[in-house]
Amino acid sequence: MPSIPAQLNLSAFKFPLGFIRVIEFVFIIIAIAAVNSWGMTMEYNCKGQANKTVTSSQDVYTFSLSKVKLTGCDNQTHPFWTGDDSAGGSAGFFYFVNVTALIYVIFICFVYVIFWGIYQTEKRIPLIDLGATALFFILFFFCSSIWWAGANTIGSATSDEHLKDLFQQESWKSQNAAFSNREVNNGKLAISVLANWVCVLCFAFNSWFIWKEVVPRDSSNPTDIA
Repeated sequence: MPSIPAQLNLSAFKFPLGFIRVIEFVFIIIAIAAVNSWGMTMEYNCKGQANKTVTSSQDVYTFSLSKVKLTGCDNQTHPFWTGDDSAGGSAGFFYFVNVTALIYVIFICFVYVIFWGIYQTEKRIPLIDLGATALFFILFFFCSSIWWAGANTIGSATSDEHLKDLFQQESWKSQNAAFSNREVNNGKLAISVLANWVCVLCFAFNSWFIWKEVVPRDSSNPTDIA
């Protein structure tokens, strides 16, 4: 069993194979942070007796909008968004891919730093790295496509026009409820989508770098990537 060297080896990060892992780490963090900071506050008015208007608010931090229930003017909870407005499935897949990739990037960077000499000489380790990196490239490609559609769905579902239409539903119209305003930053969803597409490119290039590193030749200096 290989022993841990006394000193950490950071030379891997001088080459594309290691440096691109740092880029992947940064953009995965950006994508997750952008999604986690998304939220919406919606205000709506209820007309009571003597036409007295009472303003209520609802904070929303979930992408499964169809599960959100608002407190109506009758002090009872009612469903609001429909199933077509929800993007919980695409958000779940987004989290799964990004968190799993983040764990793998941290792990493989640990391998580079601690066992870089073994990585250079033992081809089975780079081949495993190649397979995992190629798999994440595929996952990120589908994740980015699905989350792009999901982010567009959330943006449309939380637009002023759509919220006004939803308050025209019979269950809300009968309560004399009306949309007032909302505060939401859907730009953060766009940031998460763009960061995911950058990860697609990074993992694609990373797969190429590992392929150039491992497959074509036995080199005395395998870090010399053309």
